[in-house]
Parts: sequence; structure tokens; C-alpha cells
Amino acid sequence: MFSKEKANLIVVSIAILIGMAIGFYSGYLGKETKRPGEAIQTSDATGHWKRHTEPASDINAEILTNTRIRLVMQAIPTSALLNAGMLPHSLEVLVTEGLIGKDIIRDGWDRPLIYEVDHDLGLYAIRSLGADGIPSKDDIPKP
Repeated sequence: MFSKEKANLIVVSIAILIGMAIGFYSGYLGKETKRPGEAIQTSDATGHWKRHTEPASDINAEILTNTRIRLVMQAIPTSALLNAGMLPHSLEVLVTEGLIGKDIIRDGWDRPLIYEVDHDLGLYAIRSLGADGIPSKDDIPKP
């Protein structure tokens, strides 16, 4: 009737669909998160839009920061290839080269990511000061 490959494909497809349905019904998929400063609709009778002033939760900001650090870490070698092996002197170079957007060089708390580079050794590091904005144990990535 069905080949083994087709039967496996059907089973996997059904499992994915069931997983997505469970995710949507449990509220984990399709859930919108608001960033600070985004417009949201009020729940009052006017239905007017207002600015969202609550800070992003620390966990969402940390996830966003880790994602942005990964994107920057991927863009730096590409920049070096475009510039005869020279590492960029700042993260803004990645933006001007069109490798990443200017919002990517900011962490989840809307502070600039810290880029440390040793041009002589060809080493670099990207980090964020975390939620408190000062060098401490909550820096991302953790020392």
C-alpha cells in the first residue's frame, strides 16, 4: 500500500501537526511578546493605542540578547572575509556593510553590545552587561 518511507513521512507530519496544535492551544506558540516602547491596544472601552512602558521581562531580554550575540558572531567572520582578513574595529562596521541591522548590535535591554577585539591575535568577544547594566555575574555570556 504505502512504502516504508511514505509511511514514516506521514507519521512525522502528523506528529508535527499535533505538536503545533498543542502548542497553540497551550499558549506557547503564536504568543506575542511586547518590547518596551511598542504600541499596544488598551483594554479600556476607547480601544486607543498607547505606548507599552513596562520593561521586557529579564528572560525575554536574555533570550533576545543571546540571539543577537549569535547573529553578530556570525557576521564578524563574513566582515573579515570582505576586508582582507581584518576584523571590524566596531560593530557599527557590520551595520554599514549591510551584514546586520542596527538594532542587532543592542542587547535585550536596549544597551549597546560590548565588542572586544585583539587585532594582533585575531581574537574577539561579544557580551552584554545584562539586566543591571554593570559588569557583574549576570553578564551575557557569563565569564
